Amino acid sequence: MVVDSLIGGVGDRVGGYHGVRCRPHGDVIRMGKREKSRKKTPPRPQTGPLDIVLTVVAALVIVGLRTVAAPCAHTDGSVAGCTTAGHVLFGLGFAAVALAAMRLMAADLATKRSFDLLLLIVGVLVVFLPGNTLALCADASMRCRVVMLPFARIVGVALAVAAVACEATVDHEIPTGRRRRR
Repeated sequence: MVVDSLIGGVGDRVGGYHGVRCRPHGDVIRMGKREKSRKKTPPRPQTGPLDIVLTVVAALVIVGLRTVAAPCAHTDGSVAGCTTAGHVLFGLGFAAVALAAMRLMAADLATKRSFDLLLLIVGVLVVFLPGNTLALCADASMRCRVVMLPFARIVGVALAVAAVACEATVDHEIPTGRRRRR
């Protein structure tokens, strides 16, 4: 059975044994295990202290708007414009926390840069939406104008600055031991 396959020079399995292949001239070659080619993946960007600061500032938007910087509480049960502004700011804060968390898990630099840009946009929206596009109470002494509006502007600027700072340091996260050839 083995001799017939060797003489004929056909067949990839000789005598029922795996890993033996015949050449057309009758030579028998033993095949070794295939080595799996592993692609070298670029080093994963490190999580730095600015990433943590960015996540904390994003979480501060949510926590602050539900505790110390909540919109006006109307005792008569009416819903004012500042309540809507508070809900929109809470949604922006939730989006900022989600983006910051996804940025922490990002595998490459381009993705981190994309999240930095999105967080910058969210920070600018937190600064400019309340009082301009979103209505607040008319009275200047109400809680939404005295507490919520300055809080939103300060935290929005902090979020935008943290996003820009993270963007500025993204290139420096590549380890210096490995340099790309150009």
